Amino acid sequence: MTDSISDASKVVPFPGDSRRRLDARTDEELMLLSAAGSEEAFEQLVRRHHSRLARYCGKSVGSASEGDELAQEALVRVWQARRDYQPRAPFAVFMLTIARNLCRNRARDTGRRSRWQTEAAEGRLAAVPSQSSPDVVEQMLEREQQRRVREALMELPDTFREVLLLRFDQELDYAAIARIVGDNEATVRTRVFRGVKKLRAKVTGGRP
Repeated sequence: MTDSISDASKVVPFPGDSRRRLDARTDEELMLLSAAGSEEAFEQLVRRHHSRLARYCGKSVGSASEGDELAQEALVRVWQARRDYQPRAPFAVFMLTIARNLCRNRARDTGRRSRWQTEAAEGRLAAVPSQSSPDVVEQMLEREQQRRVREALMELPDTFREVLLLRFDQELDYAAIARIVGDNEATVRTRVFRGVKKLRAKVTGGRP
């Protein structure tokens, strides 16, 4: 704890530390300022990352509404653990490690796939494109493909789904993913490769 506060003291504050000035800070600097007690710095982190975190959590547990709830819970826990943050780790790794653990616990609940299907069906009814649109068919086909991918993703074991989301949804490199899931890079690379094959097989019905 004292090390984190000491590291935070090395971040030279801007005069007044206005919101505009905080916008210029890296995530890691903002986290160190948060560890030193700056609520404004943490609010900036929330504005930056809430949307991506909610998207990740929603896809992890198969429910957009639960994803938003889990994202908020993850950010609360990030704030509570702010003094444990070590600047050697990118902030995204710290945040997503907390979110991943929350999602794994929630995803153990039954019915996650049915929840996602229900929400997806409601979303399709609410977003039917105008029949006057010249590319209405393309829009419908694109949404149908997205639905099939989401459903196939939820059918994968947790170990494959989480690395695919971290790699392709969160766009993290293998080193960062390895830190989040607690495995070595070689294992993560293999898991991503196998996960993509399994996902493709489910979406295409086994066709190459």
